[in-house]
Amino acid sequence: MTNRVSDYIGMVRDKVGKLGEPLNGGTWEEAESNLDLTFSEHAAYQNAQAQAHAGGILNAEEAQVVYLALGEVGSTKNGGWAASVDYPVKVAITKLVGELMGV
Repeated sequence: MTNRVSDYIGMVRDKVGKLGEPLNGGTWEEAESNLDLTFSEHAAYQNAQAQAHAGGILNAEEAQVVYLALGEVGSTKNGGWAASVDYPVKVAITKLVGELMGV
């Protein structure tokens, strides 16, 4: 079964890896901190993935990727995401949740 979420994360990872240069007017750390989640945002992201899974928009594997990236309780040391989640995953999941929420 195709996992569109994992495929998109891979695409983002490839693009970020090719950049390798400083960002215009900022750092990668600043860019990543822009993706930090508050407690209420974390809950909204989890709800969006759960509703998308229940509604058949995401299959079980895709929903699981989102769930694991967010973690049951987000890590305060990683901006409200699961402790091991890196920038490309945050970008991909943020874009997906925005689409699920119609943003």
